[in-house]
Amino acid sequence: MTAQLVLLVLLPVTAGFALVQRRRLNAIIGMAVFSMLLASVFFLSHAPDVAITEAAIGAALVTFIYVLAIRKTGRLTVAASEVPALLERAGERISGLEWEILDRLAKDAGLDLVIVFVPHEEVAAAVSRGEADIGAGGLVAADSDGRLLQTREHLQTARFVVSGPRTGARPEADASFRGYVSDVIDAVRAGAPVSVSLDLARFLALSRHSLDAYDVDRQEGTLSYTFLVSPSREDLHRRLQAILSRMKESGDLDSLIRRHFP
Repeated sequence: MTAQLVLLVLLPVTAGFALVQRRRLNAIIGMAVFSMLLASVFFLSHAPDVAITEAAIGAALVTFIYVLAIRKTGRLTVAASEVPALLERAGERISGLEWEILDRLAKDAGLDLVIVFVPHEEVAAAVSRGEADIGAGGLVAADSDGRLLQTREHLQTARFVVSGPRTGARPEADASFRGYVSDVIDAVRAGAPVSVSLDLARFLALSRHSLDAYDVDRQEGTLSYTFLVSPSREDLHRRLQAILSRMKESGDLDSLIRRHFP
């Protein structure tokens, strides 16, 4: 009798837990636990057939169906180019200014954040093809072709052309960075020919290595970083815009910038 009373008390508590969860997976787990508790109550009430039905359908089958349903709808998929201090891997962890912004977005929307790293020039294409909801990783607003939604700027940047070494042939620099920044860093460390246009975050990462043999030219103009959002996800675009505005007004954004770009 005591066990049955404990279970009856836990039922509304578990139901309330499931109702207030922002993340869909947590809510589904709460519903599954609720069904198992209810099945236990039925069993203790000498209704084993009803208990088995509740456990099999309510806890197992329904939970399985919900998990399948949220495999895509419960995710925030971001195609990103890896950029030190903005969005970079550190072992199994991901860190950086843009990571913290996207993490807040995912929590606010109740979604699981999934980052897929691709070459820089593939980011916008992945969003356009519907393979990702958002594009990130040192994207310069002026480089967007306008087919995707842009967010407000979250950090100003600049463009640097690095070329050299001063002896030997130099490839022609692209208008914007392409590929992986790690490849450029490896080339400079090896003293290989380089001629590339880099945004500020990538240039700062490169400047940690000796550039004495290379020419560095800062181009004129003020640029800014942005996120790209699929036109089919206007809801995410509005939510991300609102989060950036709140972070700017509260000073949180400036604080994060100082932490990642001391």
